[in-house]
Amino acid sequence: MTNQIDDNHTDTVENHIVPTIDEPMDTTNGDAADGDIVNGVTGDSEHITTAPVQESSAATNGVTPMDEDAIDPCRPEATFHYKIENFSRMKDQLLSPAHLVRNLPWKILAMLRNAPTSDRGQVRTLGFFLQCNAEADSISWSCNASAELRMLKQCPVNGDTETFSRGIQHLFFHKENDWGFSNFMSISDILDPSKGYIKDDSIILEVYVKADAPHGVSWDSKKHTGYVGLKNQGATCYMNSLLQTLYFTNKLRVKKLPSSVLGYELKLYYEQSYCNMPLLDTKNW
Repeated sequence: MTNQIDDNHTDTVENHIVPTIDEPMDTTNGDAADGDIVNGVTGDSEHITTAPVQESSAATNGVTPMDEDAIDPCRPEATFHYKIENFSRMKDQLLSPAHLVRNLPWKILAMLRNAPTSDRGQVRTLGFFLQCNAEADSISWSCNASAELRMLKQCPVNGDTETFSRGIQHLFFHKENDWGFSNFMSISDILDPSKGYIKDDSIILEVYVKADAPHGVSWDSKKHTGYVGLKNQGATCYMNSLLQTLYFTNKLRVKKLPSSVLGYELKLYYEQSYCNMPLLDTKNW
């Protein structure tokens, strides 16, 4: 499923200005709100259901696979790109190799779309989306992220190397695991040599994504933050928050406590300091 955000304040592509972005709009029924016309292309957003996507291999699409030994899979942010060869003959939806951020797989999704124009006609456009954790079996995961979707300029014209980009902010989850723009840029603009986006019939799409810690997935807080979490025993989240606050208040931690709570508190503080597990279960204490 593919989602976009409503953009009613987009500047022209010719000026290469990064547009301002409105709040996300979920149009699950497939309809989009009316918006401005940008180079004959509407800047509207819609929610669509995609057909099975062809996943591209690194060897055939010029993408260097990740070196898992060199990259931290739990990194909070990353920049990655996707080179599409033979762009003028592109027919299917294409999906880039995965790149891990916050231990979740992120991919670039590209497709061809038709967009209405101001004269009630249609123009061919490129759809550009960021996909997250789409193949997960779980339905309880979520991850909030912001990203910039960019079309890189490969052949600068008159020294103009400025990249065209559009920004998104979205809470990714199983029903909305991708987000972006159906009408990112018109095909005619991409194929226009004077724009500088195409070279040897190839284009390069780039994404910079910054993600918060995900929910509903395995997350080793001890390994990646150095701190141990407290397991919710059922409506104990407020108490857990208080205990964590006390732990980080050094003067309280080292101060002599009443004997009635000393044993429990000392054990809790010790485990929070030296436990190797990401989550501390106090149920049987």
